[in-house]
Amino acid sequence: MVGEYGLNQNWVKVLHSFLPFLHQRRSRMKDLSLDNPIKGKVLIVDDVPDTVEIIGKLLRYEGYEVITAQTGEEGVRKVEEEKPEVVLMDISLPGIDGNEALKRIKRINPNQCVVMLTAYATVDNAIQALKEGAQDFLKKPFENEHLIHIVNQCFERSRTLKEKEKLEEEVRRLSITDDLTGLYNHRHFFKTLEAEISRLKRQKTSLSLLMFDLDNFKKYNDLYGHIEGDKVLRKIGEIIKNSIRSNVDTGYRYGGDEFAVILIGASVEQALSIAERIRYSIENAGFRDITVSIGLAEYEEPLDVEVFVKRADDAMYVAKHSGGNRIYTNLSYHTQESFYDK
Repeated sequence: MVGEYGLNQNWVKVLHSFLPFLHQRRSRMKDLSLDNPIKGKVLIVDDVPDTVEIIGKLLRYEGYEVITAQTGEEGVRKVEEEKPEVVLMDISLPGIDGNEALKRIKRINPNQCVVMLTAYATVDNAIQALKEGAQDFLKKPFENEHLIHIVNQCFERSRTLKEKEKLEEEVRRLSITDDLTGLYNHRHFFKTLEAEISRLKRQKTSLSLLMFDLDNFKKYNDLYGHIEGDKVLRKIGEIIKNSIRSNVDTGYRYGGDEFAVILIGASVEQALSIAERIRYSIENAGFRDITVSIGLAEYEEPLDVEVFVKRADDAMYVAKHSGGNRIYTNLSYHTQESFYDK
């Protein structure tokens, strides 16, 4: 880049020709409060101080936050750390050049908006940059308004993509979440369980499953009505979330007043401890006569998903038909039976 500018001293004059334009921008924006929100973040990757200074001022006057980098490596790092909406990057840089930096940036964020800059553009340069994923290609010197227009376009594109991603994530979340309790739903339960069993077989970890059913919920619902019944179910959802290990275990509304918890990498003792925490919390939640019967099963190869769920489900029904408000586990399924009650 230094050599490039050494061969083109007129470019410095062109850069300084931006100054009257900047003064106009300053005058137009002088009534704006310093408290106004910043439009977005722009990263300028260029090793020529005059370029960075002038373009930086121009963009700041437009309401953008400006960060800078002098090398391709530094630019790639700042994309990862700062997450700018727009990157303005020169092709000729110390170390890795702009095209290589562009490839690395696109690996970090395929949707990153990058505009390539150079004083010596050719059609081949432009085509190559666009093939690598650049949003646009500008030859220096460029018109002030054109640069601003390109950056504004990139910012709007970036904002639209982020809003789209956010909406898609919300749609995905709603598709796997039970509206009433905030737990995951029945469909996501089986998808997750299949994935965890596959992972267990590869990594030889442990996996336990709790299936539980509320005791006396139908009577409670009939006596107090569905609105009060829904309050109970919402409270159960809160208890489950607060009882399991965050970012490790997952809770599900299996259907009606039935729930499930997938315990990943938990020992039998840990699984029983979590189950008891849930049982005790529901018993003491303040709902008249509402308790819970819990079945615990530990995964053993080569069980498939349906058989594994049936083992936990069968254990839960034993707990319920033994008086309820207890945990039943049949770890060997045929040889060892254990009850944990109040």
